[in-house]
Amino acid sequence: MAGPVLSPGGGRREASAVKRAADVLAAGSVGGVLGAGAIAAGPLIAAGAVLGAALAAAIYRFPVVGLWLMIFSSTVLQVLGSEHLTGLPVSLGKVSGMVTLAAWGLRIALHRQPMTWSPQVAAFLVFFAAIWLAGFVSPDPGASREALVRYAQLFLLFFLIANIAGETEAMLDQAIIAFTAAMALSSLIGLAEYFLPSLSIESDDPALMQGSIGAVVDRDSLDGVEIKRITGGLSDSNWFSYALVSVLPFNLYLFHRFSGVSWRLLVVAVGALQSVCIMLSFTRSAVMALGLAVLVLVVRRRLPLVPLVLAGAVGLAGLVVWNPPGLQRLYSVEYVKAGSTPLRSVLLHGGVALIQERPVVGYGYNQYGANFVRWLHTEPVLDDVIQVWEREFLRRVAEGEEQVEWVMPHNTVIQVWVEFGLLGLLAFAGFVWAIMRDAGISRKVGTPHQALLADCLLAAVLAFLVCATFGHLLLLKVIWILGGIGAALCRVAVVGAGADRGSARG
Repeated sequence: MAGPVLSPGGGRREASAVKRAADVLAAGSVGGVLGAGAIAAGPLIAAGAVLGAALAAAIYRFPVVGLWLMIFSSTVLQVLGSEHLTGLPVSLGKVSGMVTLAAWGLRIALHRQPMTWSPQVAAFLVFFAAIWLAGFVSPDPGASREALVRYAQLFLLFFLIANIAGETEAMLDQAIIAFTAAMALSSLIGLAEYFLPSLSIESDDPALMQGSIGAVVDRDSLDGVEIKRITGGLSDSNWFSYALVSVLPFNLYLFHRFSGVSWRLLVVAVGALQSVCIMLSFTRSAVMALGLAVLVLVVRRRLPLVPLVLAGAVGLAGLVVWNPPGLQRLYSVEYVKAGSTPLRSVLLHGGVALIQERPVVGYGYNQYGANFVRWLHTEPVLDDVIQVWEREFLRRVAEGEEQVEWVMPHNTVIQVWVEFGLLGLLAFAGFVWAIMRDAGISRKVGTPHQALLADCLLAAVLAFLVCATFGHLLLLKVIWILGGIGAALCRVAVVGAGADRGSARG
């Protein structure tokens, strides 16, 4: 006798019922735990727990909430949401990361969704191992523990973006929009810093090292010239411009991804705003990186050459007519001789000398500054500018206005190699290579829009590498955001290509 026949619709209803039961069970468990905690902890902690649970529930139901929160808290809200300004025991970035991880982990456990895999994960784990090994040679165990915590947070940022944005193409688009929107808001803060005198900080203000909001006013680099450089809420003009250069290529993707006239006008306005703020940061390396990103997109035939040349000519003419004193920082030969270039040169030479002392194991996290000062004392001949800087720096350290750890080499390769040795350098290089590998795969197997996004990602990564030549950018979260986007893009492209092949065989 034949058994019962189940229709496809009945199977879907049963699966839906199981999913609803799982959600109810999860909600009941969380409610019970919160109720018991509220009784034991008191009203204040209970209120915070309830708010956290509400946020976790929203992220569980709508993962895009966690995606936006993580990206915003890692860029424009990095300083505004820090313990330094808010006085809270944890920063907004840590809260968003922990809550998003909890909600995402619950969804993975209950619904058994696949996770995103990329060689970036393996490279990051090797890099983390190098950080852990460097702790054994570091003279500061506290700094070593801080390094493990900091880079665990960066891995969490990269990993969650890769997984949440990698679920669907719509979620991937949300990650790109969130990244662009965050840096657009940062650019608006930068404009306010430039035009409002009250949002200005002297370049030697110790608050700059802690993280602050305001344009940095430099009166010492060029005689008789006041240079006002906006920071966009990231507390550092260089980091602000590097983040803008890394996000600008994605505006091209968004312009072609969505075809509405209002949307495209908005994207053009955002791109223009971000470009203006790069100029107002007065960072030479960012301008060079922007030029490389544009060149990559022209070579990949993503940008038309003639309109681009006309726009560049108009922009250059506008800069010549406008010509504020700060532009001398970009093109002045005098600034190259009298500005920060001599000090940066010595910082690089000191870094090379330290690498030669310990090429394999490194010195440990935050150990460049102390060892550079030690090396500086052994140099028989120093330029007058460097001697003045050394005396002033040691005075400020003695008075508690600065710390030796704040001295950095202004080059990411030197930073990685000195702190974490050869293994750390190779692992970080492997991580960057894996981003470009994911972009290459996505370009080959993805849709035309995904191939365009892959080229924009490539331009952003190469622009970041130019910036990394002139800055110590390991803790700038942009590269880890780019890594997460690259892994998510590769997953979406490969899954889509597999589905297309399956449909063709069917």
